Amino acid sequence: MAGGMETVGWPERIAMGLENEAMHDISMLPTTPAALAREWRSFDRHGSALGALVNFGWVLLAAAIAVTAERLVAWGLSRRLRRMLRRRPEGRTLGALLLLLLCDIAGLAVFAGVFVYSRHWLMALGASMNIVLFAAAVLIRWRFAVLVVRVVLRPGEAAARLVEIGSDAARRLTRFLSAAFLGVVVLIGFGRYGLGDEDSGASHIIGLIVAILVCGLDILIIFRARGAAEALIRGYSTTGLIAVIRGAIARAWLAMGLIAVAGLLAFFVFGLSLGLLSYYHGVVSTLGVLLVLLVFERLTERTWRSSDRLLGSAEATEERLAARGCHRILRAGVLLGAGLTLAWIWVNATGAPAPEAAHAMHSAAAALGTLFAAYVVWELIRLTVDRHLLGSSGRPRLPNAAEDDEATAPASRLQTILPMVRMGFGVAIGLVATLIVLSRLGVDTAPLIAGAGVFGLAVSFGSQSLVRDIISGVFYMWDDAFRVGEYIDTGRLKGAVETLGVRSVKLRHHNGPLHTVPYGQLGAVTNLSRDFATTKFNLRLEPGTDIELVRKTAKQIGLAMQANPEIAAEVILPLKMQGIAEVADGAIVVRFKFTARPVKPSWVQREYLKRMYLLFRDKGIVFASGALTLQAGPMPNIGQDALSMPTSIRPETAAAEMAVSATASSRVA
Repeated sequence: MAGGMETVGWPERIAMGLENEAMHDISMLPTTPAALAREWRSFDRHGSALGALVNFGWVLLAAAIAVTAERLVAWGLSRRLRRMLRRRPEGRTLGALLLLLLCDIAGLAVFAGVFVYSRHWLMALGASMNIVLFAAAVLIRWRFAVLVVRVVLRPGEAAARLVEIGSDAARRLTRFLSAAFLGVVVLIGFGRYGLGDEDSGASHIIGLIVAILVCGLDILIIFRARGAAEALIRGYSTTGLIAVIRGAIARAWLAMGLIAVAGLLAFFVFGLSLGLLSYYHGVVSTLGVLLVLLVFERLTERTWRSSDRLLGSAEATEERLAARGCHRILRAGVLLGAGLTLAWIWVNATGAPAPEAAHAMHSAAAALGTLFAAYVVWELIRLTVDRHLLGSSGRPRLPNAAEDDEATAPASRLQTILPMVRMGFGVAIGLVATLIVLSRLGVDTAPLIAGAGVFGLAVSFGSQSLVRDIISGVFYMWDDAFRVGEYIDTGRLKGAVETLGVRSVKLRHHNGPLHTVPYGQLGAVTNLSRDFATTKFNLRLEPGTDIELVRKTAKQIGLAMQANPEIAAEVILPLKMQGIAEVADGAIVVRFKFTARPVKPSWVQREYLKRMYLLFRDKGIVFASGALTLQAGPMPNIGQDALSMPTSIRPETAAAEMAVSATASSRVA
């Protein structure tokens, strides 16, 4: 049997311990009334029951004074801000809500200061240290929980409320939740300061009775606050994975709340029976931290929607970029603080040795602080780059795009280089932060750095083409050979620069295909989108056309089109005639030219041709028709038989007609 007892697992040992403790508590149940009376008299330093009642009244009076001071300070500091929110509900920005929160925090600080100061005169009036410490721990934690509830519900300020419920429902819910949190913190204070004699088991019975009462109140709150809790959890977003998860949690809120209450009661009974109430404190504190994170997320989400409405557009602006960056930094800081808080809570709950725990917490805090600093630097760099990239578009413009094509102008040189600079800074910050974190955690980074150097040298020797591509890309960027959105010709391939990578460039052909070309294979690059584009074209006119009239008419068209602001913005040098380029059979070829910006030269040419066609017709300038003129000579002497053959079926005539038709068609083409 002894061997069998030694092999009993830990669940059986815990069950046996709980059973023994329960039997002990039940056996000590008759002594509970006496223990309660003794504990009540301990509220007074002289052991008087009447004195304990008086001291309890003094504690309640001190608490009432502290609560009154808290509300007066918070109301006085936030009065002007609350009036502003009532007048302009749409002005509910993150800054306004944070200022309102700071006013409430200032009131909580006043409450803590008043009550801590009152402990001196409470003890002078005869209260024991036990009741003073118990009241301070319970009341300060309770007011903090009430502050969180008020931040979410704002019973008196509908404009600052984070859930979509009415003011009456918010007031009722605030009262219920305040009572529920009071019961929870009473349990925490009971476990920490242990009212009752531990040997008699009275403290266990008292704690169990209080726990059951508090759990009953919590269950009532869960049913009454179901709608508000679901709205708080669900949030505003309706798309994405996070929204789906939030919706599932909100729908299962009732069951999850009941399970949480049952779990807390089980943790309390377990800790109370085995003397491990620190685990219960850890669970409750963890739930509190998670609640604060939920409130913070809802706060930022609500204010972000409000700022979107104030800015009036979903497009990126400098204000929106700055707000997004600050929001990300603030969220990272809050998550970092929550992580460190949870780590410290569970270090204390598990009873880890103080020196080792302090050293581990210091190392973890230093490592997380380094990561947070690196993240802040990265966000600042990204914000700076994004502000410069604000005017760029993700789609390039083709060199001959029409006015109704959905395209944009080429990016500037900064807009071309800055994405690569941002990528380089990101890699550098990540590497440096990783090395610092490893060093903070006690890892020797010297071998890692040496190994990285050797590995990089090996890669450079084994990947010469890769190095050539990267170096070539650097010098292409240095020479400003092309930018994002410009149309270039490499000899073999042509297209608009769509993306600049580390080792290659992506060219979008005007027919749609996307070419990826390594920098090392580009060679000579012809940029068709820089400065200006001179376009030359020919027109075929009838022989005998007045060339001077054509020149004056072309000049008139060029000057007339300069009066059109849309066309004048694209034209650098207006249309003019260069002269006769060629004298062909049945036509004279006249050459014209103009100089325009490289963005839409084809559109400008079409506008010129449209006006030239109309005005040339009015001026009597005739375009060559391409018709073939045949002149007949004296008829040769042919035989009588040939003359008697029907002309419609003569093969020579048919062949001649086909040849003339083909020649005329080729000239027209």
